[in-house]
Amino acid sequence: MQAFRQLSARQLTMTTSAFALALGCALPAAAQTVPVEPTPQTAPETDRNIAPSSAAVEPKKPSQTVDGTSKTDGETADGQTVSASSGQGSEDPTDILVVGTRASLQSAIARKRNAGTVVDSIVADDIASFPDKNVGDSLARITGVQLSRDFGEGTQVSIRGVEPDLNRVEINGVSQVSATGGRAGDFRELATELVKSIDVYKGYQVDLTEGGIGGTVSIETRKPLELKKALGSVVLSEQYLETMKDWRPRGTIVLGSPHFLIDGLGVLLNVTYDDKTTRQDYASNTNYKLLADFDRSDQKTVANPDYADYATFDSCSALTSASAKLGCQTQFFDWVPTVPRYRNWIRRDKRLSGDFSVQYEAANNFRVYAEAQINNRNQRLNDTNYSLDMGRYQRFQLDDPTVPRVAEGTSTVDANHVVTSFTTALDSINIGTAANPVYSGSSNILGVQRRDFSYDQKSKYLQTGFEWNLDRVHVKGLASYAKADTTQETNLISLSTGIAGVTVDRRNPQGVPVFIYPSTIDPADPSIYTDYNRPGNAGQAGPTLQYRPGQQSNTEKQLKIDVDVDVDRGLLKSIKYGGQFRWQNYISYAGGGSRLLSAPGVTPLQYQSSANVSFNTQIVDAATVPQRRDGNTFYLTRDEYASLINSLGTTTSGQPLFSGISGVPGDIPGRIAYANFDPKVLGQYFDLSGFDQDLVRSADGLPQIPQYKIDETIASGYVMGNIETHVFGMRLTGNGGLRYTFTRDDGTGTNVSRVTRFKTTGSGTETVVVAAQELSLQNSYYDVLPAFNAALEFTPNLVLRANWAKNLARPRPTDLVPNINCLDDATIVGSDDTCSAGNPDLKPYRADQWELNLAWYPNPDTLVSLGYYKKYESSFVVSNVTRSGVDLFGDGVLYTVRQPVNGFGALLDGIEFSAQTVFSFLPSPFDGFGASGNVTWARAIRTNLTNSATGEPLDEYPGLSKWTFNASVFYDKGFLNARLSYNYRSDWLVVVADSNNGNLPIYRQAEGYLDGKVTFRFPKYHTSLFVEGQNLNKEYSRTYVKGIGTSDVYYPGRRFFAGVQFKF
Repeated sequence: MQAFRQLSARQLTMTTSAFALALGCALPAAAQTVPVEPTPQTAPETDRNIAPSSAAVEPKKPSQTVDGTSKTDGETADGQTVSASSGQGSEDPTDILVVGTRASLQSAIARKRNAGTVVDSIVADDIASFPDKNVGDSLARITGVQLSRDFGEGTQVSIRGVEPDLNRVEINGVSQVSATGGRAGDFRELATELVKSIDVYKGYQVDLTEGGIGGTVSIETRKPLELKKALGSVVLSEQYLETMKDWRPRGTIVLGSPHFLIDGLGVLLNVTYDDKTTRQDYASNTNYKLLADFDRSDQKTVANPDYADYATFDSCSALTSASAKLGCQTQFFDWVPTVPRYRNWIRRDKRLSGDFSVQYEAANNFRVYAEAQINNRNQRLNDTNYSLDMGRYQRFQLDDPTVPRVAEGTSTVDANHVVTSFTTALDSINIGTAANPVYSGSSNILGVQRRDFSYDQKSKYLQTGFEWNLDRVHVKGLASYAKADTTQETNLISLSTGIAGVTVDRRNPQGVPVFIYPSTIDPADPSIYTDYNRPGNAGQAGPTLQYRPGQQSNTEKQLKIDVDVDVDRGLLKSIKYGGQFRWQNYISYAGGGSRLLSAPGVTPLQYQSSANVSFNTQIVDAATVPQRRDGNTFYLTRDEYASLINSLGTTTSGQPLFSGISGVPGDIPGRIAYANFDPKVLGQYFDLSGFDQDLVRSADGLPQIPQYKIDETIASGYVMGNIETHVFGMRLTGNGGLRYTFTRDDGTGTNVSRVTRFKTTGSGTETVVVAAQELSLQNSYYDVLPAFNAALEFTPNLVLRANWAKNLARPRPTDLVPNINCLDDATIVGSDDTCSAGNPDLKPYRADQWELNLAWYPNPDTLVSLGYYKKYESSFVVSNVTRSGVDLFGDGVLYTVRQPVNGFGALLDGIEFSAQTVFSFLPSPFDGFGASGNVTWARAIRTNLTNSATGEPLDEYPGLSKWTFNASVFYDKGFLNARLSYNYRSDWLVVVADSNNGNLPIYRQAEGYLDGKVTFRFPKYHTSLFVEGQNLNKEYSRTYVKGIGTSDVYYPGRRFFAGVQFKF
């Protein structure tokens, strides 16, 4: 076994590949190749898993569709001839008819019933008509699936409480690739008009690709030979966001034929264009810290056993070491948000998606296909951030500017040692020297930042494969190539000014900060940043400019073969086996500049040029500046600065901020002034020639060291047996098998050490690199994953399923990279150096899962299901865990290190209930009504997690809501199709240790979203009209820290759609 472990990835891949391919070819060759009936292009009554047009349903008479309207024989509501015959033009009295919501739900029920493990499905209502505008929104309606939303749109899902990176998402069998360093893709990338169906496998069987500890989301697009005749469909719509008051277009065209030029050759083209604006407004208490003693009590907020003998704040003064004194005093500090702020995020998102597939039936038992899916997405995000900088205790009113203790009567503190209101410093404080002043206190305490983000994302999925059906042997082969690229850049302009005695009051129902100024300050007036005579405004700073480019890429190559052999030997009905090989590459460049160019011993150290650019500005009280530029510092006169702000100053647009959030105080500003990043105006004073991508990949004649680079090789093979028998007259089916998987990671990162220090000339601070080197890793491991599934039919309509399996998910590539980035803040006495680091020694997520599910299928429209599951995660990963006093390099220097670490022994379980039906027993027209609903109760029995800030145990598990439920009511008959849906999830833990909030755990408040859609169908004219609304109940989001208070409150607004679909 030890020798086998030492096989190289190349040897293992070649050996396993040869074995699988040999079996795949030998068995079909040995099988008796007699003529067989061609594979049906539509689903017969005994096989509901094939969806010819959008959903396969129970057979109907040729003259009657599900909605009761008359049709020509063999024609569906979308104009497609759908027959259960082999496809040679013959008609069958059991033609399968497809239309609308009811047919979609029937198909989903059938897929669940016929699956080999526990699965739930969603099927498109029609050609280019998925139930929602976002794949994630649709997934949220599945039992046990919990959706994360951003800008009101579904981005990623947790399945049974397991975080998104641990759920596998694949498109036509190919991994969804993310260029952001994670394994979970973004559902906003995929146009729902491309989707035919989605299956969520919550159970596991060994022919599924490993990686979905929570579940596997399998997305399928339509294939050309599923059509019975040529079709065309055009969907045109407009979408409206209430907070921006603008309309944006969305359109789809579908063209396809199962007989293109010659019989047996099918083609299908789907193109979707989407242009939308989204917005979120935030009121935030950010960066909670134990910064100073506000309540002046002798109660310890977080006790430190090293200083147990010191019972009061004053007693700590007996310690002579600065770091020891600070450690002792910190026990008496109170929690305070050091960055109270308001934010306005606006995103313009354009996407062009296309899918082109070709399918050829070379013989009755042999099909080949090729498919290309391309997604181009362009995002422009504008972030306006208006905040108070309370990051140093000198920002508050103090009795002694050298002691972190706030003056009495200038703050309020609750019983949990949380500051609920405070008043800022009344004057400027110089924490530097007389020669090189560094102003704190009230100076430059108020700031506004404007960041303009640009993300150009391109992804493509290319694949080809075949299906070969012989007498007893069925072979499927797949070769694929997937790639996602992101080119990003950020421009920033930041303004600040000094204001004395600002009161921040969080004592309101939402717990959000309200700024109360001592004099007339208008947040919507840009000129407040050039008022040099305001009290407390010593050392007025000029604008800060930044440019941050980056490029990320994620590539996967895959070879896969599956062989299914019918043996029919008693209990054993068939044997399935196969092999899969994936080569993944993750790479990211983010500015660079970490390669040492100077020779050993040569000082000063010279590093490779960085693509990152940072400029600061000093305001000169003179008629002219002595020099315009000194390094990265620029100089402006007061008049020049005023002229610049006059040219760049503007205010936020659309509806006033926080419109729609209930409970937000009216004192919060509706508009915020900021400086727009206008290169033409800024170029008059600043050198913007380096604000481009030129140095991202190479500089100074050498390639940049990537931020991270991971090459991952995965080789897997499996064997599975399918069984069928009868037990006491009851039909028993199932499968069982083993999957072997080998993983090898090779990675590159950097070790960078920086220092923040006071400048030797001029005022202010600077952060410089003092050391850097390239690091690499190599890691490999293997796993054997058994899985067993069984289904016992008590009656033909009452089925009990059971599942037991082992599964794994690999850590995020960014967590594995050996990056170490250390910062020594020399401006703060007694503080440890702080480092962020990857962890190449991370073990993968490994889990055992058990499940029982009882489902009743009384008719094709109805399902009642009750299930129980348990999941034991023997190892998992906790991100951003901060530990202090770590000897990171074994040289005696202590660091505060933030890195991912393994957790062990989490145990989760839950109960799921779902039901759906159509009220066909009601008299017409009420027989068109139907309803569906589900509820999930989940819990973390054991997490073995700890609150890093307090040392107390955490009972919650990231991403797990205790309650989740969905309810939908629909009407589908005749010309009318209408649906109203509500999705709810209770509070959940978002982050175990948030480094931006004192390593506290962050939770998100319960949310419920109401969506609706109405479609008017005119079959005679091949046309339908629809209107749709999202977040009709004006739901908002709130994150918080237990026992401390609100972190963020934000609102995405309501969205509305109106459009028309034509078919020809």
